[in-house]
Amino acid sequence: MIFRLLLSAVVMSMVSCSRVDRKDARRLVERYNQVVTEAYRKGDVKLIDSVVGPNEGRNLTGLIGVRLDAGLRLDSKLLSLDVKNVTLVNTNDLRVQTSEKWTYRDVKADSGEQVGEASEDAYEMLYLFKKIDGQWMVDKIEFIGTPKVGRKATTWGATARDMHGLPAPGKH
Repeated sequence: MIFRLLLSAVVMSMVSCSRVDRKDARRLVERYNQVVTEAYRKGDVKLIDSVVGPNEGRNLTGLIGVRLDAGLRLDSKLLSLDVKNVTLVNTNDLRVQTSEKWTYRDVKADSGEQVGEASEDAYEMLYLFKKIDGQWMVDKIEFIGTPKVGRKATTWGATARDMHGLPAPGKH
């Protein structure tokens, strides 16, 4: 709890600055990932309100909802995060490029028992932040290149390509 309060204070102090350095950008991405990971784990989409704007909020609501409709939650862990590039486009738009590694597993919503195979994935990501009501919020996330996904299908039949929002092969 104390860590969350300190992290929130650091993030809030960055809002007043017109410059965002690599450490600040990393904190923003880490905070987003912590909150979203908890929302998936608990199956509680309301938790994301503190880190996302309406665009990313709609996307996450759908992704979390698909799992809940299937009686599942997502348990994930960030293994590594490397901030590659930080660009403050203007005072209200921030672009953060990262390289990330994650582990994922679907679990039954009621018991927490693992369902299907776990996955270890690697991504190159672009986080697009917008300042909303004075706070940096994630407006959109994009994959840079094709994600490296360990498992080939989810436990409810969707392919890893579908769950990562990638176009079908040959369709760009």
